[in-house]
Amino acid sequence: MTSRDGRTFGHISGVEVGTIFNSKAALADAGVHKLQQSGIHGDKELGAFSICLSKGYEDNVDRGNIITYVGSGGQDEDGKQISDQDPDSGVNKAIFLSSETRRPVRVVRGANDDNAYSPRRGFRYDGLYVVDEAKMMDGKKGFKMCTFTLKRIDEEGQKPIPIRRTLTLGKLAKMRKNTRTG
Repeated sequence: MTSRDGRTFGHISGVEVGTIFNSKAALADAGVHKLQQSGIHGDKELGAFSICLSKGYEDNVDRGNIITYVGSGGQDEDGKQISDQDPDSGVNKAIFLSSETRRPVRVVRGANDDNAYSPRRGFRYDGLYVVDEAKMMDGKKGFKMCTFTLKRIDEEGQKPIPIRRTLTLGKLAKMRKNTRTG
């Protein structure tokens, strides 16, 4: 096992916090987040190595240093939540285990116009978090969701997570239209 296979708890040697990758393939090549489809990379017997926070689930809430992250599963091919998530599925079980072991989990944020903490493009490695809480909760659509609270580990010399303005020209035009018709 090498750090480039992604099966490492903690930082990947040679990858600085704040590094931006152009694609999930580049993330995988660097060993930061090996899975190009799944948002959770982990082992049900060891725990979660990394998560990728992007547009996948509406129940995710990103507050920078604290993230509410939902597990995997229960969506149809269009990304619509249609059933409960299974806490015993491999990747969900891995992140539940991480809440017990308290091993660090790498967090990557993907571009998302609705998230002020996400990069404008690509994927950014934002450092190490600990899974502080793990439980089953009712999601916005009423299905049971594997819900995790991750807190950023404060490390000496670590830069704060960049925040960007999320008011785009498209949103501004929509606001103007709504004020004229409202």
